[in-house]
Formats: sequence, structure tokens, C-alpha cells
Amino acid sequence: MRNDPLFHPGWIRFNEQRWELSAEPLVLTPEKGDAWRLETVLYRNRQGRLVTPPRNPHLPIDFHCASERPASRNRRKRLALTRLADHLQQCEFGGSLSLSSVADDVRPFEWANMAARPRYTYHLDIASREEAIDPSARKKARKCRRLGYRCETTEDYAAVAACLAGPESRKGFDYRLDAEELARLAELMGPEHFVCFLARNAEGEAMGTRVCLFQPGGHALAWSAGMKTEAMKDGVNNLVAEEALEFFDRQGCSVFDFIGANIAPVAEMKEAWGGRLVCHYSISRRGIRQLAREAYVTARTMMKRESK
Repeated sequence: MRNDPLFHPGWIRFNEQRWELSAEPLVLTPEKGDAWRLETVLYRNRQGRLVTPPRNPHLPIDFHCASERPASRNRRKRLALTRLADHLQQCEFGGSLSLSSVADDVRPFEWANMAARPRYTYHLDIASREEAIDPSARKKARKCRRLGYRCETTEDYAAVAACLAGPESRKGFDYRLDAEELARLAELMGPEHFVCFLARNAEGEAMGTRVCLFQPGGHALAWSAGMKTEAMKDGVNNLVAEEALEFFDRQGCSVFDFIGANIAPVAEMKEAWGGRLVCHYSISRRGIRQLAREAYVTARTMMKRESK
């Protein structure tokens, strides 16, 4: 079973339709035998260049190895990622490619003359979350309930979109999703893989939301979240996260991916949930600017050493 919901055909179709891209499923295996297997989905823009689609945290990768011995698994994974790097080396990039954390060995891409930039997220083991979550996160969720808030799963995509507009206006970015797009994605993926959580205050007004993609038995992704400005101090985000974790526990999901921990305030908020800090990589072609910068850094380092 592939753990990542970004392999779902409905998600792939959504990316093709919404962003005018062509999906390119890729399966790599050894020339002989079945010692390992690597699967991913790449996307090309209208110019035929590889891109990470907007609103995609990463490109999904699944790796299967016939052996559980560390030495064999490490070697075969290196071989599989080398094959992937060789494939990418033959393609034009339309921007950087954000890879799944499954590609935790970035050396094959660097050996193929690509630049790699680390990015971070938190993975929370859902089954053992009670021991991991900081009491402060639970406290904020309890405060929210005392204020009369309740959280539910919903198909009220207009209310969800209104909550997503909160951080858009505060932080000056665009989720590029409206109620119609959310409804279309829900139809493409189905309730077994797509869910919206909505927090309402004591008056029944929608105040916060979290939109998630999930694979039962696999990973759940905190894809989009937002709350209205007036509810920011009420602990709404914590209430919704708590309800989401309970929901995914019932679905048999193993890991909750908080999606992104690269901005200091965001990282501080997410780390309270006790997840494991996970690194994944964004890779890009080494252009003239990249090479010039690396040459400058190397020369400066050597000059400092010589001056000592």
C-alpha cells in the first residue's frame, strides 16, 4: 500500500485540471529481478518542463525493498534514487521540485549536478500521540470548548473557503481555492480521502477550518488551514487539530503530516504537537548563478583558511 494520498487518481486529476499540467507516473525497477521498486508522479507544464504543482507540498514517492536488512535497503534505495536522479537529469525544469521525505538520501541528486535545499515538516505518530502532545496544546483546545466552540466534518465549502480567507488577508497570500474548487476536489477524491473540519462558535458561526487529504492506513496531510482574525486567541486551531487527529485515528491512519515547518512562528506552533521533525528536499538545476555562488563561497572559505 502506498501511504501518500498524493498518489490518489483524483488528486492527480485535480492537478491536471486546475493547473493545466500533464501528469507523468513513473515506475523504476532494477534491470533484472524485483529487489526494489520506486514509484512517483511527475508533472509537466505546457512547455514540457517539470514542475511542482501549486498547492502541492511535495511530489509523492513510494519505495519498496524486498529486504529489511539495513545494508541491503540502504544500497537499493541509493540505486533507486540514482535512477530517479538520472531520469530527472534528462528533463527540463520549470522550477524547483519538492520531493517526498521518502527521498531522504539527497546524494544521488547532488552527484547528478543538482542543487538540494532542505525543507522541514513534522510527522506525528497518531497511535502514540497522547504521550507526545505538549499539555499547552491540549489546554488551548479545552479553552476553545469552554467558549462554546464545536468542531465537525463538513461539506459546507463556502464556510470553509471563508475561513481560509482569514490568513490570506492577514499574511498577504492566496490559497487559490474557492468553494467551487474545494467541492470539485472533494468529488474527485471522495470522502475516503478528502475531509474538511470546521469549527463554529457558540452562535454557530464558522470561525476556523482545516482541509486534509488522507490515505486510510497511511498518512494524513494537513493540506490547508485557516481561521478568522477574531477567533485567533480562542484556541480554534488547537481544537480543530485535536478533532482531526481523533478522526484519523478512527480511519486507521498512521502518521499526521503537519505540512511545513520552515517559518519560525509556524514551527513553534506545530512543534507543540510532539511530532518528529522530518527533512525533505527541494531540488533544482544548478544554473550559472548557483555555480557562481558556490564558487564564491568556496573561494572565500579557502581565503579564510589561508589567512589563519
